[in-house]
Amino acid sequence: MSRASTDQLSLPLTQFAIVDIETTGTIHDGKITEIAVIIHDGTRELERFTTLFNPERPIDRYVVKLTGITDHMVADAPLFSEHAQRILALTHNRVFVAHNVSFDYGFLKKEFAMLGIEFKRETLDTIDICRRIIPDLPSYSLGKLCQTLGIGMDVHHRALDDTDATARLFHRLFQKDPTTVFSRIKPDIPDVKLPPNLSPANLDKIPSTPGIYYFYDGDDQLLYIGKSIDLKKRILSHFQPTEKRKWAELWKNIHSISYEETGSELVALLLESAEIKSLQPPINRQQKKPYFPYAIYESVDEQGFINFRIQHLRKNVEPLLELRTYGEGKRLLLKQSKKNDLCQCLLGLHRIKGNCFHHQIKTCRGAHMGLETPEAYNHRAQQARQSLGISMGNVLIIGRGRSADEYSLVQIEEGRYIGFGFIPKEDSNRPLDDILEHVKKHRDNPDSRKIIRNYLLHNRTDKLVRYKKNPDQGRDFEL
Repeated sequence: MSRASTDQLSLPLTQFAIVDIETTGTIHDGKITEIAVIIHDGTRELERFTTLFNPERPIDRYVVKLTGITDHMVADAPLFSEHAQRILALTHNRVFVAHNVSFDYGFLKKEFAMLGIEFKRETLDTIDICRRIIPDLPSYSLGKLCQTLGIGMDVHHRALDDTDATARLFHRLFQKDPTTVFSRIKPDIPDVKLPPNLSPANLDKIPSTPGIYYFYDGDDQLLYIGKSIDLKKRILSHFQPTEKRKWAELWKNIHSISYEETGSELVALLLESAEIKSLQPPINRQQKKPYFPYAIYESVDEQGFINFRIQHLRKNVEPLLELRTYGEGKRLLLKQSKKNDLCQCLLGLHRIKGNCFHHQIKTCRGAHMGLETPEAYNHRAQQARQSLGISMGNVLIIGRGRSADEYSLVQIEEGRYIGFGFIPKEDSNRPLDDILEHVKKHRDNPDSRKIIRNYLLHNRTDKLVRYKKNPDQGRDFEL
């Protein structure tokens, strides 16, 4: 049995922007391909708007199959930026309504953040209010709800059709129990318990973009460094009532917050790691070790063979790879010995005279015994050299910048992390040497290499551009 309906004259005069979007993929790496907005006052529709967008990237195959929106359909569509002001105006001073609102709202916040615009609206989820007003239904998916409630829906997973169905569902729910509808409207800021010494003004300007953040105590001493693809959301998550007890002391001592936007998630990860090593915040535990006492060094012997050796880190001598322990280096070299048929004597793992046992059991080609040429051996040793670092040669990883007008750059040279930087898009067709001047040098270490390797395993949006170490003078290099 439904609740008694409140006299609607006693309810606030509120308008609702009912929204549905279609995208290229997940919120992590996706872009909006279509949007529809219907303005409603709870009783009737007032206005509607819909358009396709060119996402400037391919649409995932499973999404094409689901929505029917193809790359060809959006090739000549406007960019999101061309209709951003229209969407801002349509949703201004209106409650943002969607079926599974976190999806649509999250995508729009991200799109606006990339334009340097904070998108902040009260939200309402039709799944949430439907569960409360019409409980115990077998399914609350939009398609199943429309089928159960007799709401006509000819096409599913196109923005305007889904928005129209959501609007008719919302109208029924509003007419049935408007009090519950209004009670489930949520502000943009989640339920948080701010630290007693932190002014709410500290949170006002924090953007919902990738970057790193710093917590300070009352003496402006650094307490903690973190990173996130959504700075505001992550910072507020530290202040949730359900946050773990280990953060209780940190919560009490926070007096101020600062942040640095990076645009790129990879840059945020690398900057966080470097800052933790440099500043040594007391609350951080991971990645604090700034010193790696061992290293792998490369040399060429009198016969012309490339040698690798694990040694204590030496001043003023550039290592091939820094290490936390000797054992870590030994494991890496044994792996390369097996993978590339390298001689363990030339890797510094065995010291023998005469016949080599590993050659006898056919796990070594006998370079130490003079049974192959330096040229043949060194070709495999060079492959091992790259595998010891990041498995690529000279590469720029091109990602999102801190605004729509720039790119982020992460440089790798001969398998070693060099650093990161940002370049205006208008300068991206300059010669390679000019582009590399935008890269701020950072120290290569096992943590940075691990961050880059793990990121590239899952990256689907950043562009990898290979380059020559010594390009011809004046060569253009276009991103």
